Amino acid sequence: MKKVRVRAPATLSNLGPGFDVLGLALDGPYDAVEAEVRDQPGLSLAAAGPFGDRIPLDPAQNVAAYAASRVVGDRGLHLRIEKQIPPGSGLGSSAASSVAAAVAAARAYGLPVTPELLLPIVRDAEALAAGSAHLDNVAPALLGGFVGVVGQDPPEVRRLTFPEGWWLAVVLPAHPVATKEARAILPDQIPRSDAVANLRALTGLLDAAARADLEAFARHLVDRVAYPYRRPLWPFLPTAEAAALGAGALAWSISGSGPAMFGPTDDPGRARAITQAVVEALASAGFGATAYVSRVGTGALDDR
Repeated sequence: MKKVRVRAPATLSNLGPGFDVLGLALDGPYDAVEAEVRDQPGLSLAAAGPFGDRIPLDPAQNVAAYAASRVVGDRGLHLRIEKQIPPGSGLGSSAASSVAAAVAAARAYGLPVTPELLLPIVRDAEALAAGSAHLDNVAPALLGGFVGVVGQDPPEVRRLTFPEGWWLAVVLPAHPVATKEARAILPDQIPRSDAVANLRALTGLLDAAARADLEAFARHLVDRVAYPYRRPLWPFLPTAEAAALGAGALAWSISGSGPAMFGPTDDPGRARAITQAVVEALASAGFGATAYVSRVGTGALDDR
């Protein structure tokens, strides 16, 4: 029986003013999905990895199974999901699993593997996980790099410039935040001034990335659409932000709905110093945390 293994990366989303629009692939950690063709119709699941015990093994409740079944229908398939990205992390855990499963299922059966075919499927899988369909995690998990969402239905995504010499200092507190809860807390309407401020910041952020101006990028890494309303979900943020800025970070922000946090830098040594300072400060405040130092990474379509 044919067996295929595909990895999809953790991702950062929103990136300040880019709520539901911007996403970036990290170079780790990854979720991996092994898809094995079976003679008997239907789909079965197994889980592995440090967070494998935190995902449902009922295919009807698993986003990776949903994505794979959308690709292959009722054909026989066994999925082994190696879960390295913790759920509720703000690092696109469900997106990585569904993207890896969709690509692995297609390759196992020799079906076309293109963004046009797969993006609608993984978008819908994300709706099951997060309560609403959005592309800012699944698109970079599939395509890699720094991406912007232009259209939702049908999906339309653009690859954006992110300097190769930039690094991301990423810290994940041991304080899960449910995406559905974080989205439910947002108001239905926001002041016009906040919307305009975000548009200005978004313009500045994209221009700074295109020009490789790190200071301008950091200056525009702000948000007035979701950030102010979600702050109560992040009791660790003031401690972490103070430690990051004290260690040389130019800015410190939340990925998606959190709890993952990040700051951009152009020096890997500084990135390590920032993450160490934040982890130590959080430990002193009673929060465990995991640190990652990453460049922009590749997506599942690049994994062979």
